[in-house]
Amino acid sequence: MKTKLLFVTALSVCFSLHIWAQDEKTVKSKLEDATVFFQGAELVHTASYSLLKGDNEIYIEGLSSNIDKNSLKIKASNGVIVSAYEFSVDFLTENKSTSAVARKLQDSIDFYQKKLQQVNTDINITTNLIALLQKGTDKNVAGSEKGLGIDELVKTMDYYKTKSAELQAVQAVNNKKKNDCDIAITRLNKQLSQEALKNDKTSGVLKLSLASPLASICNFTISYYTSAASWVPFYDINIESTDKPIKILSKSKVRQTTGLDWERVKLTLSTATPSNGKVAPLFSAWFLENYRPEPRLSAEMAQNSYSYAMKEARSLEVSEVLNGSMVAEESGRDMLKKEAQLPLYIMDGVPVDARYAQSLDPLSIKNTEVLDRNSATGMYGSRASNGAVIITLKSKMDDFITQKDNELNVVYNIDMPYTIPGNGKEQTIDLQAKETTAEYKYYSAPKLDTETYLLAEISDWEKLNLLSGKANITYDGTYVGESFIDTRSTHSKLTLTLGSDRRVPVKREKMQDYSSTRFLGNDVKQVFTYRLTVKNNQNKPVKMVLKDQYPISTQKNIEVELISKDTTPWTANKEDMGVITWEEELKPGETKVYQISYSVKYPKGSNLNL
Repeated sequence: MKTKLLFVTALSVCFSLHIWAQDEKTVKSKLEDATVFFQGAELVHTASYSLLKGDNEIYIEGLSSNIDKNSLKIKASNGVIVSAYEFSVDFLTENKSTSAVARKLQDSIDFYQKKLQQVNTDINITTNLIALLQKGTDKNVAGSEKGLGIDELVKTMDYYKTKSAELQAVQAVNNKKKNDCDIAITRLNKQLSQEALKNDKTSGVLKLSLASPLASICNFTISYYTSAASWVPFYDINIESTDKPIKILSKSKVRQTTGLDWERVKLTLSTATPSNGKVAPLFSAWFLENYRPEPRLSAEMAQNSYSYAMKEARSLEVSEVLNGSMVAEESGRDMLKKEAQLPLYIMDGVPVDARYAQSLDPLSIKNTEVLDRNSATGMYGSRASNGAVIITLKSKMDDFITQKDNELNVVYNIDMPYTIPGNGKEQTIDLQAKETTAEYKYYSAPKLDTETYLLAEISDWEKLNLLSGKANITYDGTYVGESFIDTRSTHSKLTLTLGSDRRVPVKREKMQDYSSTRFLGNDVKQVFTYRLTVKNNQNKPVKMVLKDQYPISTQKNIEVELISKDTTPWTANKEDMGVITWEEELKPGETKVYQISYSVKYPKGSNLNL
């Protein structure tokens, strides 16, 4: 027995010494830099430790638990060699401190829970008293049949009424107290859950095996890529008046869930896209041949890996171009059912199901190689008798991060240190403030919307180096709404909608005297004429852009004609869309009238969307 006790004691001492020794060799890292991409971030930590001459083993903690292990880079000073390293996640170490806010919230919850217990006790007591009162009253009333006088009965009823009212009032107060406690506890628990997210974090730990040529203090730099961070650009656009420059404030929303709170780090925002490891496309020869659409696989194929059946399909045998339109004739012959000839799919060296391979996100694929039958069977045997598709997935940091190049990417270096909590909530950071000029126009398309809108058109907007993103627009001190800046647009001007203005009303009405319907043999010809009236009720001239539309025919037996003599001369006519544009300047108080007229000729019995 003594021997067993001594063994357990010795084992406990050894385990304690091991933990103590590990704690002695553990150093806390400090996050210095964070370069955040549209998706992902590169983090840089520093740490220092006093090493002995020869072999050393230390633990560096305080890293993100969500990292790309292949991206780890470790630098050591003073000629120290990193002979091996191992990354792990610490799930066991409890947070050493709970925030003061969390402690106060928990104290408040405890207070209301004790109060709720007392209220529940009071409710139970009052409920029992009401039941006893009811029982006693019932007994006395029942006793009146055996000689209880009227006076005694009245006194009994008065007592019951008075006492019952008192108890019901007390119960109502208790119920309200209970409801208030329940609401308070629910709200406090929700707030405590939010606060707990800030403290409930796992830490990454790096175990290093080192060889030091001399005893010295070694400085370490650890960098790695993590996907648990992102940023998006957005803008605040402020327009005080049409005679002042437009102010554009570039902003960013940064969020991260790396398991760390980024405290006073040097922050860099980059427009590099980690998934953008693309290569410029090259042309290969384009050989014309007869094309048969590949039939889609039936659902039964997923349930049988040995035998597949093709759905019946009909092929289009003959295609001719007649008068500018494509006409296809069916051969009338059905394709015979045959066994599906699918290639063998190999993903990262492992055979996979065809459906799984075809469902992969294209952005996750690094390379795809197609092997013909001879090459495939030589590598994979008879199972690749129909050829093979070799898929290589992206796996390393180099696969996801594009090379930094100021010609391709924009980098925002932020000089002041920033703190970004690891709770995933967006943090707003101001980037740059710019000013630009714009041309202002009033725009209306009364066929679609009776409102008149004020537009701001910015020329040479490419020089502003904007990024695609949402924009909050404020005009004359009033929030107008949200727009979107699309930097991929090929338009020469960036157009912003500043809201509607009722001081420039537009009215569209059909002119019955100039509209008609006539029957011409087997055809019907209709004439439509509309009048558009615009008035400038402002005390200054405005530039007005007015648009209307006439239909476009897609069939030979339907003819559409824009009647020029009855249509006000236009500034532009976009014939492929049938859109007429009038653009003029209106003087203060001026009214102008425009007219559009067109005819549509179509066969009788047609039901057109006129």
